Amino acid sequence: MAVRDEIREQRQKLKGQGFKAHWEYFWEYYKIHTIVAVVAVILVVTFVRDIVNRKPYALYSMFVNNQGMETQTFLQDGFAEYAGIDTNTENVLVDTASNYIGSSIDQTTVATSEKIMALIAASELDVFVTDSGTAYHYASQETFMDLRDVYTKEELDAMSDKLFYVDQAYADYLASDEYTDYLTNGKFDTNNKYAVMADKYNNTFQYDEMDPAEMDDPIPVGIKLDGSTVLSECGAYPDLTPVAAIVINTERIDTSKKFIEYLMQ
Repeated sequence: MAVRDEIREQRQKLKGQGFKAHWEYFWEYYKIHTIVAVVAVILVVTFVRDIVNRKPYALYSMFVNNQGMETQTFLQDGFAEYAGIDTNTENVLVDTASNYIGSSIDQTTVATSEKIMALIAASELDVFVTDSGTAYHYASQETFMDLRDVYTKEELDAMSDKLFYVDQAYADYLASDEYTDYLTNGKFDTNNKYAVMADKYNNTFQYDEMDPAEMDDPIPVGIKLDGSTVLSECGAYPDLTPVAAIVINTERIDTSKKFIEYLMQ
């Protein structure tokens, strides 16, 4: 059988099989390619920063699933002016070129995942902005900072209606042996609400936003930007609720906070 026919046959078999089957197929066939690609992206990021730009970043932000055509230039110029950053000596980068669609493990989604992994590994990424569904996916992977470590209680209270939470108990479940076993055999405890949530996501690629009061261990990890005049002007997320989060290992916390302050206008 020709390779092309074999691929077509495999895709037919995967129809309706959910995230687990698609992921196992992808990992079996593209494992080496993915590892090589992650290493390559890390090298490219380092090369771009140290060899080409020769300027340190004042801010590196990713806008995943952005819909605006001029979002990058609009936000880079706007924030540099707002924060008083001299772009002759420092770079402000708002990367709007990446898309992540959980229901489609295609080259675009895989490339975005690899890029995010590489940027975090290189401690380059500061602020992550995306739709609420993608934000919850990455928040559950413990990608973002606990905002209680970044803002004062008074600051958090002032924007309490804008806070975006993840349940640490759900993140703990995803890191457990129980979840690993589920990925292997597809079996889970139907009495465990986090196992049920994980199975639902793996089959529908959707999260149901929970009230923090219903969470076992609610962690504020993001700020909702619905109503943002800045994002409305550049058309970044016209039909979605965007969420901004600070990446867990950023080295530029103050600038990250300033950028979110700018986006909240």
